[in-house]
Amino acid sequence: MAEKMHVVNQDIADPSTVGLASFGIGLFTLSFVNAGLIGPNAAGVIIPLSLFVALIHFFVALNGFKKNELFTALTFGIYGLFWVTFGSINLFAAMKWVPLDAHALLVFLIAYTIFNTYLLISSFVTNWAVILTLAVLEAVFLLLDFGLAGHPQLVVWAGYVGMVDALMALYISAAGLWGTLFGRGVLPVGPIVRG
Repeated sequence: MAEKMHVVNQDIADPSTVGLASFGIGLFTLSFVNAGLIGPNAAGVIIPLSLFVALIHFFVALNGFKKNELFTALTFGIYGLFWVTFGSINLFAAMKWVPLDAHALLVFLIAYTIFNTYLLISSFVTNWAVILTLAVLEAVFLLLDFGLAGHPQLVVWAGYVGMVDALMALYISAAGLWGTLFGRGVLPVGPIVRG
């Protein structure tokens, strides 16, 4: 029986580099809110930022599919859903259209903790930078989960850990950009892990 051929579109640049940059910028800014370093008027920045990060993530997901990169497509498609939902929640609250249900928000975050857990396991065949970034993101989600479940000081910790994770995502994005521009690895991301 003949093997299936997988045709990968090499005309499209690595979309994850763009997605990681938008994720890093979005998470870095949101983490300052969670850490309590910027106040309630941050919604004027958080809402449009969340919605545009979502837009970029959906674009990255579509191009991940075009390149036959399911990990990229799934990661950014589902995190695009996170950002558009989060931006909408904040918009609805700011406009006083619907009250925010803290229990529903906790369920939403738990669902993303589960998603990130199997993404983290899936990343074990990528490289150490991606693995560590998803592992730290797992810590962010767990801190948020327990914070909303009755330990609000953990949300502050989630903010600080989120800042670190955002910088890690920006590092991977820079590594991808500089590697492409200079034609060689400039920033190390660790070897590709093989099973």
